[in-house]
Formats: sequence, structure tokens, C-alpha cells
Amino acid sequence: MSFQFEQYSFDSQSGVLTHSEKPEQALRHKVAGLLQYLIEHEDRIVSKEELLEALWQHGDYRENSLTQSIRELRVALNDSAKQPSYIKTYPQRGYQWICPLKDIELQEHSMVGKAVVKKAVKKKPAEMMRNTASRFAMPLMALILVIGLGNWLGLGNLLSNTGSEEKRSDEYKAMGSNSLLVLPFINATNDPTMAWLELGLSDMLSIDLQRSNQLKVTPPALANTLLLGAELEWPTLPVHIRSLLRDQNIDSALFASVRLHNEQQVFDFKLIHADGRNQQGSISYPSLPAAAQSISQQLLYLLRPGQVRQTKTPADDPIAALALAQGMQALQEEGSISAQKYFQASLTIQEDNPWTRAWLARSRYALGQWQQAEKLFNEITPAQRQADISLDAFIAYWLAELAYRRGDKQLQELVDEATAKAEQSIDPKQMAQNYRLQANIAWNSMAWEKHREWMTKAKQLFSASNDLTIEADKLFYLGNPSNEGLEKNPQNDLLLNQARLQKALNFYQQLNNHPMIAASQLAIAQNYSIDLATRENALNQALSLYRKLQQPFELAQALIYAGFYQVQMHDGIKALNYFNEAKHIATALGSKPLLNISDFYIAFAMLDQGLDQTALGGHPTQAAQLERAIVLLEDFIKTQSAPYYHASALVFLGWAHTDLGHYDQALKVLNEAKALNKKLNMETSFGYSSYSIMRIHLERQDYAAVIAMSDDKITTRLQASFLARAYYENHQIDQAIATLSRFKQQQPELWQNEDKKRLLDYQNSKQGIFSQLQTEPKAHLVYCESDWIH
Repeated sequence: MSFQFEQYSFDSQSGVLTHSEKPEQALRHKVAGLLQYLIEHEDRIVSKEELLEALWQHGDYRENSLTQSIRELRVALNDSAKQPSYIKTYPQRGYQWICPLKDIELQEHSMVGKAVVKKAVKKKPAEMMRNTASRFAMPLMALILVIGLGNWLGLGNLLSNTGSEEKRSDEYKAMGSNSLLVLPFINATNDPTMAWLELGLSDMLSIDLQRSNQLKVTPPALANTLLLGAELEWPTLPVHIRSLLRDQNIDSALFASVRLHNEQQVFDFKLIHADGRNQQGSISYPSLPAAAQSISQQLLYLLRPGQVRQTKTPADDPIAALALAQGMQALQEEGSISAQKYFQASLTIQEDNPWTRAWLARSRYALGQWQQAEKLFNEITPAQRQADISLDAFIAYWLAELAYRRGDKQLQELVDEATAKAEQSIDPKQMAQNYRLQANIAWNSMAWEKHREWMTKAKQLFSASNDLTIEADKLFYLGNPSNEGLEKNPQNDLLLNQARLQKALNFYQQLNNHPMIAASQLAIAQNYSIDLATRENALNQALSLYRKLQQPFELAQALIYAGFYQVQMHDGIKALNYFNEAKHIATALGSKPLLNISDFYIAFAMLDQGLDQTALGGHPTQAAQLERAIVLLEDFIKTQSAPYYHASALVFLGWAHTDLGHYDQALKVLNEAKALNKKLNMETSFGYSSYSIMRIHLERQDYAAVIAMSDDKITTRLQASFLARAYYENHQIDQAIATLSRFKQQQPELWQNEDKKRLLDYQNSKQGIFSQLQTEPKAHLVYCESDWIH
């Protein structure tokens, strides 16, 4: 619809505002919608509440967004709030459009270029919102309908070009897209039972298009998050889609809706190109899922003219194809427990479909049925994998993930093979998944630089113009892992990750993607920079969701962190319950890494029940629990475990011996831990072992031994506090004052009131004013004291 007023012309479909003497402006989606709404209701004052209801359906900052949009609109129109020519503000009442409109015409173009002129019809707010999708797709509905299963040879009949090239010249025929953004399809059937087509059918077409090995395809799940990241509600205007394409460096986008007509499912599509061209058409089949391969061939013909292998493939069984689409939709919303039912039904009907078998295997994998998943993957023949490079990359990745979770010896070989196949398939989603898996392996090996390199490669697959347009998956994986154990990645920015994860969680909630909501909640719980109440709530949400989704591996990971959280709170009994449940799951799954980690934390929880906690209002030393913890820790140290768990176990063993008064044994294992931590560049754990040794020397009044450790890198409060105390007791008060002052200046975020009092006591003593000094805390009282400030 085009509106004319004074020297302006506004195209509501494209969102473009044109002035007769100025360059055209592409209004932001919300601003364009606001302008259209005010114009369509020019006969009255429109309240803020009505505008918010009609144009801002959700969000915590709707009023601020409305105010900002009004401000932007006035700037675009060169309007004044005090002396308005277009938008008048009525305090406490709302806004009104006050500029007279010229004649308005709505033009709809059919495929053959005949114009139909209609009078503009004003719509009520609710009706306008309901019809957003159909208004966006309006040109599609006027196209010639092509009916007939597999009838794609007469493609020229369903093509309509708009934009700078009205005719399909020889130059255009030689052009082609290299990348495609597949947007979620719109269910225009008015039948809620067909919601599966939004992500399910669009995913099927994405896979088929990717299988051509001619396009880099961004699937609808990522497309949806890109839209959300750019703060574009769906459906949005073509001008905003085109801006998104340019921001993400993607050539084209596929927008489509599905409707019903004469017992046919009609696929109305529009190819929006970054260079300004549009192509649109309609295709009809009795079952669109069954004809997915045929539809993808037709789209490829438009996207890559002259390069498509035009070979007919047999249509899938309609019922089997429908079940497959429903399963793919369910997988992204309800999880594998629901999706596997659809995949199994589809495979029962059409046993020779390798993709259905692969998706069923993927679901069984998530549900912890690893042997069944591996069997299903291996039933897909080498010939089927060789014939479909995307399928081959898909299977290779999930087999590598399975090896990662089981702790198989050939893990790195499988991951490298899967990564190579993903790169060969030029599938960005597959490549990103493999890069993240490589990053996880590097993380576990504490190869921080290699971890950063792999994460950077994953990030670069989906470029962004700013943080707001980073898709939710990238935000989640950049923000996770946060810090799930004792040792921290020195390159990990917890504050930046906090913002990323909160944004990712918001995206996934809007997408109704329960598996990723749970994953985001767990990652938020693991981020020390977030307040404890928020983290505890996020952790409980993650545990509840993983139980509901019946994803045992992820549940065990969440249980382990829940236990770790309780150990930080010095509730060893509650922690032990979580760890034992995780160990039971790990044993049932046959996951060696998970079992190893469970054993480590069970020993940790037993240690927590035995260590002296009277300074925190807890129990005194419990010798029996400490003796049991020593046995568990010594058994764990004998196993082959990740380096940071091994080094941490040595520190814990030193604490147990220290609390029992076994100082010589404690010093032996703590010095071993210190040397290992230094070798592995484990800064946090090095600090633990260092101040634990210092505390034993203080207890023995061996102040010279503490001062001899002054060359150690000071990374924790207790190192600085213990060293300063040794200087003081050794009558080196200036050094004691300097040690605390330097620590306060270098790490102000860790400075506490206790440190302030110590420094004041030392300063007063230099003036001859003496007071009784505080007792130095025991080394074990705050397990992650650099982050957990009590």
C-alpha cells in the first residue's frame, strides 16, 4: 500500500519513505509499522496502550521502544513535537496523524503484469496483526497456480521477476546465488495441526537444498534467531530481510507460506535477493513434504540457473514425509522424546529413507539410547552416504559426538574426519557443530588457545554487523562453557558471557526451543558473575527441563554442577545426593568421562563433610569423613583423568591431610599439585596449592618459608593475606602493608572488608597502636575464593 502526503510517499510493504527532493529512507520495521498504523487511524487519537497492543506483542521495554520509534519517525519526517505537521502528541492520551492524505491506491500485479487497482481498506488493529503474513505474501497469491505431482519441468510458467531486471536476460541466466537464508515458513492454512510446516517442512527443504552441494544454506532455526537478533518480528518486510542479507553476507532468502486450495497444499514462495531482485511463484502438490526434493530442484533452478542436475527423483510417501516433517519440528521444540515417535512412524512406512533413519538415530542418541543410535547410523549403507555428502557429514558428526560422550580412544580421529566432511559439504551448521566439538576437546585438554581458535572459526561462519545480530546459537556457544569446575579459562570473559547467555535464553524462549532453553539455563548457572539467586533459579530450571526432556547425559551434567554448587555452599550431604544420581546415570550410559567426573566430585563432597567449617557456623573436623575422602581421592588420582581434575584432586588431598594435622603428607601432595599446576598453566589451581602451603607454614610459625614463596604469582586473596601476615610476624611491617596495598590496586574486585581491617591493623601497628589480629582463615574455607565472595 502506498500513502502520499505533502511531498512524501510511503510504501508500507517495503517500509520505504520517499521525499520528492531527498534520498529515500528505509524505515526500521517498528517505525514503518507505527507510521502505517497512525495513518490508517488518522481520524482519531490512538492511545499508547493500543499501539503497544497492536505493534509490540511482547518484551519488557515496550514503552521505551514506542517512545524511541516515535522519535525516529519524527526525525525521518523532519517533524517537530512542539509544532507538529504530521504527528501530534496528546499528553496522557496518545498520538494522532494530522497531515491530510492524497488519493491512495493499492496495486497488485499478476504474473503477466496486468495491474488491478483497488481502493484501500482500513483494518482494525487486531485484524491488521492477524493478516501480517498474508499482507506480506500478497503478491504471491496472485500468481498462476501450478498443479500436479512432480510437474516441475514447466518452470518458466511459475516464475515472476521484479526489481531492476524485469526480463530474464542472458546475463541474468548466468547469474546465481551462492548462499541462501531459509526463513521459517508461515502456516497460512488456518489449521493449527499443520504447525509442523513452519520449521519441519522448511528444515526438510533446507537439507535438500544443501545436498545439492551448490549452496551454502542457513537453515530456518538459525534464520529465526538472526531475525530475533536484529529485533525483527516475523513476518517482516522485504526491505528488512534484504538488510539482514547484507549484514550477514548472504546472497538470497527464501520466504514462503503454505495454504490449502482444492485439496492441494500450495507453496507460495518469494526469493529475495540482496542485490534488489525478487523472484516469486506458487507450487502445488497433494503433499508438500512428499515432494520436498522436487520443490528444492525447482528452487535451485531459480537460484542456480543452468547449474542444476535436473534428474527426477521418486516422490516420498506422503504420510511418511509428513511424519518426518512433524518430527523435525518436534525436535526443535518438544525435544527428542516427542520427535522419535514421528521419525519411527515415518521409517515404518518408508524403510529405505536414509535421512529418516539418521534423524531417528539422532533422537535416540539424545535420549541416551546410544547403542540403538549407533546401530541405526551403521544401517545406512556406504552407498547411501557416498551419494549424499550432507548425509555423510551428518552421520560422521553424531558418531563423533557419541565417541566424545563415551570417551572412546579414537575420538580425535573421528572428530577430524567429521570436520573434514562437514567442510566438504559446505554446510555451515555442520561445520559450526564440528568446530564446537573440537573446541570442547581443546577445553578439556586445557588448550585454551586452541579452544579460542576453534570457537573463532565457528563464530566466523555467521558474520554479524553488531552484537544484536549474532544468532542465539553463536551467543550460547560463545558464552558456554562458562566455568563449570575449579580451573578457569584465562581467556573467558564471564561478564561478556553473561550478556550473551541472557540474550540467547531470551531468543530460545521466544522460539519455544526447550532443549536449548535448558542448555542456556545451565550455562547461566555456571557463570560466577551472575548473582547467586539468579544462578540457583536457572539451575533448578535446567534440572527440571532435562528431566522432562529425558536427556540423561545433559541431566547428569546439570546434576554434577548442582552438586558442585552445593559444595560451594558447604552442604556436602545435599551435594553427595546430586553426585550419586549423576554417577548412576553415567554408569547406565557407559560414559567413561562422566563416570570419572562423578567419582571426583563424590570425593569432593565427602571432603566437604569432613573439613572444619566452624568459622562458617558449621561442623568441626569430622575425622571419619576425611579418612574416607582420602581413600576416594587417592583412588581417583590413580585413574586416567583430565589434567585439571587430577591437579585439583591433589589439592583436595592436601586439605584433608592438613585438617587431620598430617602436615608433612599435606606438604608433599600440595607441592606436587603446585608443580603440576604451574606446568599446566593452571592459574587458579596454582593459587589454591600455593596458599594452602602458606597456611601450613603459618600454622607452624615458619614465616621465612612463607616469605620464600613471595615470588609466586599472587592471584588469590588468601595468597596476599598469608604472605602479608608472614611479613608482619617477621617484623617486616612495610612489606606487609605493601603486599596488601598492591593486591588491592591490582585486584580491587576481590578486596573485602576483612582485608581492609588487616591493612588498617598493620598501618596502626607501625604507629605503635597494636590490636589483636584476626585469625587467618583456613585454606579450604572458600573453594573458589577468587569468584565466590562470601
